[in-house]
Amino acid sequence: MGPPDASDAAALSELLDAELAFDATTSTRLSNHLPMALVALHRLGASDDRLAEFASGYRGRLAPVPAGEPVGDFDEWRAARGRRGAYGSMRGYFDRAIERDGVDSVVRRHVAHLADGLSGAAFHGIIRLAYSLESESDARVAAGLAYLSEVYQPLGAKGRSAPWTTDPAAALRRLSDVAVLQRLARTGNIGERMRQVASHPSFAGVVDWLEVTDDTPARLTAAAVALYAATDDFTALHGVTASHAIMIVSRHVDDTAALSSWWFQALAAAYVTIGAPRLTDPVQGLTSWLGTASTWDEIGAAATRSDDEHVVKLVYSARELHAATADPLLLPAAARRVGATQGAAGG
Repeated sequence: MGPPDASDAAALSELLDAELAFDATTSTRLSNHLPMALVALHRLGASDDRLAEFASGYRGRLAPVPAGEPVGDFDEWRAARGRRGAYGSMRGYFDRAIERDGVDSVVRRHVAHLADGLSGAAFHGIIRLAYSLESESDARVAAGLAYLSEVYQPLGAKGRSAPWTTDPAAALRRLSDVAVLQRLARTGNIGERMRQVASHPSFAGVVDWLEVTDDTPARLTAAAVALYAATDDFTALHGVTASHAIMIVSRHVDDTAALSSWWFQALAAAYVTIGAPRLTDPVQGLTSWLGTASTWDEIGAAATRSDDEHVVKLVYSARELHAATADPLLLPAAARRVGATQGAAGG
């Protein structure tokens, strides 16, 4: 099962356009996953009826777009970053900017001032932007940029330490030795726990630890995948879907080295929130899945039947990352998440 052709996307476009009438945050103050899940389902081969069914089931969580203080120009936008409830105003600003300057130019200019806060809303701002870029709609890209702006969450400035390794995994291992950090971040949602970690003096300068090279993006992705494969942790799952999102958004970024530094900082904060576990061989946690005959087609088919948006997104991201990196952990990790075995996925 391969991704559908663009010519088959009319039903998807209609559903995505309808979603723009709602806020990027649900009525329970969580990220609105509907547009991301619909894109992932479509790319995994879900039928038009299945897309409509998923949207119908999700619609009860949606909330109206709140009125907010207008955002008129670039300086006002910079001042409004991180302002909750600003999604609607931000969208108006980005709609006008994209109409005037085009998607690529607007994304490049603004992501340069958002990358240091990409951890916001458990990475869902950067993920929504990435999926909007894949859906190729000016209005949806404006919505993605607006949400990334609204949930902008910096975790600390650069310049407090010095690089000492090119290996993200080695840097994470050092964090696992900082006992005080492991006692932090026990309450709140993912984003709140990450802010708790970032506010502690022991975390200052972590962003500077990693020496960025040409292979840093691949190493960061491998570290995020290994963390999820070893732990099956929900926060670590977001590290995988964020890795996929950053791979997409990086095509519209001029300073990719800075993006890598901020991505490492965010991954490190997420790692601490789950207890900074000592990572052993991730294969040990996937032993029961390595012998299955599941394929990406089978796993994708199983994911399209799921009503869990995180299952859908994880499988889609894992498949796309596997195509880019051939990381052998991705297929069994996706199979584990979806519960796909040879018999179940093929049935």
